[in-house]
Amino acid sequence: MMKMSPVDGDASPEAQPEAQPDPLPDAPNGAPDDALMLATAPWFAARPAPDTELVHVVFFGPFTPAQGAPIVGAAIAALAGDPRFTFTVIGGGPEHAVARALAAPNAWVTWRAWVPAHDLPDLVARHDVCLGIFGTSGEALSFVPTEVYQAAAAGCAVITSDTAPQRAAFADAAVLVPAGDPEQIAIALRKLADDPDELTRLRRAARARARERFVNPTPHSLVRG
Repeated sequence: MMKMSPVDGDASPEAQPEAQPDPLPDAPNGAPDDALMLATAPWFAARPAPDTELVHVVFFGPFTPAQGAPIVGAAIAALAGDPRFTFTVIGGGPEHAVARALAAPNAWVTWRAWVPAHDLPDLVARHDVCLGIFGTSGEALSFVPTEVYQAAAAGCAVITSDTAPQRAAFADAAVLVPAGDPEQIAIALRKLADDPDELTRLRRAARARARERFVNPTPHSLVRG
């Protein structure tokens, strides 16, 4: 897994801002289209990180209101006193500054500008848990973000909002929490830290669900997701 230390600021020089990639397609509640399958396929080649005593958590994306980055920032702050967690936050966008300010009480966060697309799967795969989408708008409640599928394919356990599309897509292969509630995100993370066996199960289940959808799709998986 990633070796980390408290960081109050950006990571090493390699983390300086880079051009962001084109936006990825998001997943409606239905069969995956070709673009979504192509965006997710490389992530299956990433090698999931081994289990360690620390729980490494990643959040990445465009920091749009639908993604709910400030909610994630508040959840990170709520875990400031818990030494079991480290966080990596990747990307930038309209809510980046607010999210970073909210997360400031927690020193165990590495902030990275967007990394090249070919490096992102391996970077995300070094983490145990990926945080998905937590916005409360109609848009946020209506789709499964591509980042959630990608993280699942890379072998991360997924914590994301309990919406109809995400419930249909993942069921018990992810931890679903109320949209817009940072305390519930923090509670979910603490439960996974308390139960390493469940964390391992969720990592395997998320990857299996992504594989079922994109590698070996069945009529059942397409109806569900």
